[in-house]
Amino acid sequence: MSLRIVQFGLGPIGQASARLALDHGHVLVGALDLDPERVGRDLGEVLGRDPLGVPVSDDMAALADWAPDVVLHTTASFLDRIEGQLMACIGVGAHVVSSSEELFWPFDRDPGFSDRIDAAAREAGVVVVGTGVNPGFVMDLFPVVLAGVVARVDRVDVSRSVDAGRRRGPLQKKVGAGLTEAAFREREAAGGFGHIGMVESAKALAVGMGWHDAEVTETFGPHLATADHQTPHATVAAGDVAGIHQTATVVVDGETRATLTLTMAVGAPDEDRVVIAGDPPMTVVVEGGTFGDTATVAAVVNTARRVGESRPGLRTMLEIPAAATGR
Repeated sequence: MSLRIVQFGLGPIGQASARLALDHGHVLVGALDLDPERVGRDLGEVLGRDPLGVPVSDDMAALADWAPDVVLHTTASFLDRIEGQLMACIGVGAHVVSSSEELFWPFDRDPGFSDRIDAAAREAGVVVVGTGVNPGFVMDLFPVVLAGVVARVDRVDVSRSVDAGRRRGPLQKKVGAGLTEAAFREREAAGGFGHIGMVESAKALAVGMGWHDAEVTETFGPHLATADHQTPHATVAAGDVAGIHQTATVVVDGETRATLTLTMAVGAPDEDRVVIAGDPPMTVVVEGGTFGDTATVAAVVNTARRVGESRPGLRTMLEIPAAATGR
């Protein structure tokens, strides 16, 4: 099934999403971005492909002329930065599949935002959904799916370790790779730092498990390097910050029912692990981990094929049918 796609945001993830959409046989009818070095250029040229005859625009009014079936939205992590963008897409009758971390589970963080987006999407008959690898799969949807063959779930422990040195430059910056510990603490105090979406993953996991009265707490701190590391984007000295160590704890009726632990640091081993205590117990390890950049792009593009099969409104990945490439 070929879709008319608009790519909204042309950073590293947006460009990769657009390329994959083309590879999957979709038609890119438009692209939006604010970078003056991209605006006005042919989208194919920006993607390192043959010209597509589609100039990159910085004007959301162009959405009406493009008339997309689905907008692949890859701009910002935070709800307060994307509401206008989402409303513009909804306003032209387009489904939206977004990589925005907070959009994966926005209901508790901003109920007003969630109500407005849901109402607008329902009225327009379209779906808005946030997806990705984390949040979106490894620490939330994946353990919920595994628990589907467990008769009694007592506790779920999910850990994800990521070598940030293999990831894109903006992510290495986001986890503080190369900072001193003092500089890390200053940025931490200012907010908007580190991995976005841990609480969203924990709350989605709790709902997926049927723990609707769960309380979620989060801790966050630096992961210090034990050796020197050099990446194309960062220089990390031993004793300085290699990345982050972040946890979320899910408590139900005073009992810890789940923990989510994320280490995202230059030089960290790559591994995803889900341990379910119950009947039967289950341990699943993804050796080498789920490579975040590629997996996020795949989640966005593959989900675009499924949104039309879901009820209109603000949906979550717990509701969207599983989506493969179809190739």
